[in-house]
Amino acid sequence: MINLIDIYCLFNRARGTELISPEDLLQACSLWEKFNVSVALRKFDSGVMVIQNKSHSDGEVITRIKTLVTKPDALQAGITASDAAMALGIAPAMAKEHLLNAESRGLLCRDISPDGFRFYVNLFPDFDSDNMYLVKDYSAYSAWIKAASAS
Repeated sequence: MINLIDIYCLFNRARGTELISPEDLLQACSLWEKFNVSVALRKFDSGVMVIQNKSHSDGEVITRIKTLVTKPDALQAGITASDAAMALGIAPAMAKEHLLNAESRGLLCRDISPDGFRFYVNLFPDFDSDNMYLVKDYSAYSAWIKAASAS
């Protein structure tokens, strides 16, 4: 997965003097579906556009993020886009997009502070909406309790 802006810069740098416009690149990317190319243009909710393999699975990325946020250190302090970028092997901007995607699916919740975004595992789905003192699923909740009591 690579940001469309990066592709634009790399492509024009390789061409030297005969540069293309951003609109030309976007138009060329939109033609890929007609020719059954193995990559596709994807637009995140934030408007960021990337080029990724058609075989790319958001489910796999979500699973890796879930593993990352349920580690004891992350249960206490949360994770940043930089933490996710190192774990996923992608750029921090792309990691932030994946974290926001996981948040929109209900896996994460975020804290916005002067230091930036910090994402935590979402414990709210574990609670029963009819009885807030009843925990439906103890998996993430019990791991969080253990991590919080260890500090």
